[in-house]
Amino acid sequence: MSTSKENVIREKRTIEATKKNLMGPSGKFGSILQAFGSPIMRQGTGLMDVSYLEDAYKEEVYTEYSPTMSDQQGPVAYRDELQDSADEFVHNEGLLFDGLSRGIHLDITYWHATNEIKVHYRGYLVYKEVAGELDAYAPFPEWEDLIERLYRAAKDKLKNLKKQQEQIIAERISEKKKAFWQTLRTRWGV
Repeated sequence: MSTSKENVIREKRTIEATKKNLMGPSGKFGSILQAFGSPIMRQGTGLMDVSYLEDAYKEEVYTEYSPTMSDQQGPVAYRDELQDSADEFVHNEGLLFDGLSRGIHLDITYWHATNEIKVHYRGYLVYKEVAGELDAYAPFPEWEDLIERLYRAAKDKLKNLKKQQEQIIAERISEKKKAFWQTLRTRWGV
């Protein structure tokens, strides 16, 4: 197939996907991911990359102590163990919706770095979008009907989440107002 024919098909599929509100992270796939997706996390920095696991049953930790003049053990000079680090090296890479937990053989993946959305239905790639440009789209009513059902449920859940977030924000604002007036009263006697 020549590239001009492929480009014509791509344009038609892009128009179709746009009409069905599938394109972009704000489309139906993005709503489903926000409501039901789980984050894809990566731990590590650019300074180190550890790709092995320690033996979980090994309890021995090799420790070297600094020598002292009285032949007693001094302070710890070296300890062979991985220290727990803070969560500052945890990065959110994207979102994943796994439909198997709902009895649907469908998964949706979104990667933040490349702005890429992939949808697999029964193990086959049915939709792929990279940086706003459609790369693959196989419109079949079988999986699109599932997306519609999930999208309706996601809209309801997102409405409830938005109401909860607004309520939490309103509570925080009222607490800050109270704290502000209390501070004025204690400092200045107003």
